Amino acid sequence: MKRCLMLLILAGLLLAACGSGNEITIRTAGMRFVADEVRVKAGEPVTLHVVNRDGFAHAFDIDEFDIHAPLPAQAAFDAAFTPTEPGRYRFYCGSPGHEAAGMEGVLVVEP
Repeated sequence: MKRCLMLLILAGLLLAACGSGNEITIRTAGMRFVADEVRVKAGEPVTLHVVNRDGFAHAFDIDEFDIHAPLPAQAAFDAAFTPTEPGRYRFYCGSPGHEAAGMEGVLVVEP
């Protein structure tokens, strides 16, 4: 019984660490986003938890959803929104030179 309980607790912790539903974590790693493609469903609320693990500032931008946030070194922020239209929406780092260095990704909104 204790072993089953421990396995259930461990499984719950693993699921919580990965995020559930449309709660998604995007981390920085130098001049890139670790999750450079993110998939969500149209009409469902989304929370993007963006974490800057670097020792220098970044930004996080998705023009179509009017998300433009500075991301200081070793900081994080949440962007909550509900995408209504399926499509592919580019996100990028708006800090000078970072997008050109490849710091971008795509948010795929599925029907």
